[in-house]
Amino acid sequence: MGLFDLFKKKNTTSEPQSQPTFSPNEPQMQFVSLFYENQPSVSKEDILAELNKRFSTVKSSENEKSLSFYFPEYTVNFEEGEVPAQGNIMISEGAINFERFTSTLRQAWDWEEAEESLKKSTVEINLFDFMSRGLNYQKRLEYFQKFVLSVVNATQPTAIYFRNSDKLINPGAFLDLCEGEQGAFLYGSMNVRMYNVSDGDGGFLMDTVGLHAFGLPDFECRFKNYQPNDIAQVLHNIAYYTFDAGDIFRSNSTVQGIGENPVWKTNRKEAKVKPERMLIELIPN
Repeated sequence: MGLFDLFKKKNTTSEPQSQPTFSPNEPQMQFVSLFYENQPSVSKEDILAELNKRFSTVKSSENEKSLSFYFPEYTVNFEEGEVPAQGNIMISEGAINFERFTSTLRQAWDWEEAEESLKKSTVEINLFDFMSRGLNYQKRLEYFQKFVLSVVNATQPTAIYFRNSDKLINPGAFLDLCEGEQGAFLYGSMNVRMYNVSDGDGGFLMDTVGLHAFGLPDFECRFKNYQPNDIAQVLHNIAYYTFDAGDIFRSNSTVQGIGENPVWKTNRKEAKVKPERMLIELIPN
């Protein structure tokens, strides 16, 4: 990652100024919805076959009707002993409420057919993790992504929705990017959004959403004299760096951005756009 000079600090004065403190983001349940035009075949045997391609050991509930899976490679320590992380499947009943995706579809700028694919759907299946919040956040994402990939391969949905990142994605793109040679492991779990700013000098606001669900900060940048695609790339790169390095950014650090003066200041703050969370603001020159 050549974009970031992570540890540059402002010179401290003889009387250091106190900075506001913010509580770290709390890990949240991972929750993904799969959508289908027609009733899919949700076979425990087919899903186990896909899971066995990605996990060395997989166990499932003895109840034939239960679609709960256990991954002994990913265990959490409790006072009572070690418990394996779980992946669960719940088939929704009733009509799909498409109104809840109004804001989501406004941000689906990387998938032109998103609205058409979603609104053709008649069936929704939900996937969620369980007993995994005590895992290292990288391991949490790793096992749950493999779980989602397995279910997607076994059931062939027409759309995928990640609740924590409010992102709707093409299943084909998800499979290609996540199972590719480089492995875009945050694809789906992290979203880059853009908003027009109507107050003050105008311009745009871009942010990431999704890292907060792993206990990490998201990122935000308000700008006017840069191309949105360039800012999106900066946010994308810094999100991946943070997922690898951890929560290391503070107020009054600097990162290397783009442009004629690419040394950008940072500010730890509360997000301007929901969901409520703590993030790092990048301040371009």
